Amino acid sequence: MFFLPLSQAFSSSLPQALDAATQLKLYKHKKWQALLHLKNEVPQISDPKFLLSHGQFSLEAELSKTLELAYTSPSTAVCRFPARLLFLSQYIDLAGVDLSSTANCPEFKKYLDFVPYSEVDLIFASEVLSSASSMMGHTFLKVSGLNSKSNHVSHSISFFTEFNTFNPFKLIYDGVIGGMKGFFIVRPYEIDLNQYAKQEGRNVWSYRLELDDYTKQLIKFHIWELKELEIEYLFQSYNCATLTLYILSIAEPELKKEEKLYVSPIDVVKAVEKYGMIKSKVVTLATDWELNMLAQEMDESLVAAIEALVLNDDTFNYGTFYEESFNFESLDLSTALLAKEYLTLLINKREIKEQITDEKFSALAKMVENLDRDKLIIDLAKYKDPVKSPQDSIISTNINITSTERNLDFTFLPAAHNLYDDNRQYFSESELKIGEIKLRANLDKFDIKLQSLTLYSVKSYLPSTNAASQFSGSFFMGYRHLLDNYLKEKGVAEFSGSFGKSTRIHKDVILYTMFGLGLAGNKKNGFAFVEPYLGTIINVVGDSKVIMEYRASYGQFGAESIKQTYSFQYAWYGFENSTFNFSIKSTEINDLRRSEVSLGLGYHF
Repeated sequence: MFFLPLSQAFSSSLPQALDAATQLKLYKHKKWQALLHLKNEVPQISDPKFLLSHGQFSLEAELSKTLELAYTSPSTAVCRFPARLLFLSQYIDLAGVDLSSTANCPEFKKYLDFVPYSEVDLIFASEVLSSASSMMGHTFLKVSGLNSKSNHVSHSISFFTEFNTFNPFKLIYDGVIGGMKGFFIVRPYEIDLNQYAKQEGRNVWSYRLELDDYTKQLIKFHIWELKELEIEYLFQSYNCATLTLYILSIAEPELKKEEKLYVSPIDVVKAVEKYGMIKSKVVTLATDWELNMLAQEMDESLVAAIEALVLNDDTFNYGTFYEESFNFESLDLSTALLAKEYLTLLINKREIKEQITDEKFSALAKMVENLDRDKLIIDLAKYKDPVKSPQDSIISTNINITSTERNLDFTFLPAAHNLYDDNRQYFSESELKIGEIKLRANLDKFDIKLQSLTLYSVKSYLPSTNAASQFSGSFFMGYRHLLDNYLKEKGVAEFSGSFGKSTRIHKDVILYTMFGLGLAGNKKNGFAFVEPYLGTIINVVGDSKVIMEYRASYGQFGAESIKQTYSFQYAWYGFENSTFNFSIKSTEINDLRRSEVSLGLGYHF
């Protein structure tokens, strides 16, 4: 009897609220659409707990049902859809709906008290090619501030998936077509920072966003709305980057214009930079990358001397340490600071620290105990910056000429990059291809065939040093044409990989030596093969690169002779979002030889 008049009062206000919302056409408002995660007017989250008009969805119906819930069961509405109510309250009077009333929703109150949003950062963790879920990097939000107990805390707001299969075909089907279970979590930021920077050796960029208090609260409330929903994770259409872009579009709806064919983590960074949302940025460098960066700032002989001091006991003299072993005082201030920082990182690197005695560690630590890092100035703009990386969808065309035919190739790479592209902003010289399709048109016979279909391909030539021992490797899964024993092209399904070492002999020159194994076949035959190869990657002046390689293949198509391939490739990426490439390839087996020349242009979008 007590609650009946109150309920009737709310109900009597519903028509007025619906009428006001309709007149203002709030269902067409871009922020309202952002709160519903729409793509082409279709909600990307179909969970009935999220869509009140599930089964008969429309923007207007969802708004009407939200208002109906607010007036018939205000406490339930506040617990389930606080962001929607906050948005609507900016335009219409929600009489009797108190957004601060959380008595019936203790978990929501706990979230409000202990997860402050005083500052919001976009986080980008650099790529790690060994992880299928992070091979293009990972992006998420960090929120921080003083909680209800006046403690400063930071939390990660992250969307990800977990793989429960080693079957590559099932993984591709689930990730692209079937969908995988997505997890949306809020947890202390230090957990993620430690995992990415220390355990996985990835650079972590933090972009502080310029947001007003209302927008921060709207995002905070919306994050709550997403908890415990069944959200389907799809690599190409709804991944960590997609969800992050959708959340940030609540602050700036124009961000949705950047959702094109595929949204990668780097695309989100570029989008917020494009629309002026970045207030400041900082980077936490992985130890191996920081060692590599410092090494490039110093003379090679100085780097070698520091490494010898740590790794070679013959050069270490405990008694006459400064005079005979190494003397920082002989260096200019700038170089001495770089050298001390390099030594500090080196002796604190876990793998190295375990190799040296406590006595030696203490002596080395004493050398750098007065390091003044405030005077250590390094221009990070010379190194990685996700904003400067090329777009990661590519369409290209190549003219390909052999001694017997002329071809025109059309290639579409929906996500990732080629080895010959501008990779200066990546962790290593690398290549990543997901779903690449290449069609070849024979200009003499006027026919078209599928030249290759790359389901997944990766190459990583990460230089190994005395300070950081690294392995290089490659993997390919898909369909492509190989040259048989008569140097004729034959299409095969292939599953292959390689491993080896890369060495940086100059800051712009990498040498690599690899050993490959593979399985391939078609309807007529199947075979296993081995393929050792070596090559060099040279970054030359004028925004260009040269790749030279030699391969020796044995066992392809059952061959008992070694097939040798020599290749030279030049690429120029001086124009924004375009790469010009020229290549020459010569293949020999027994007394046969086949030469091939290719000239092409790729456009990144």
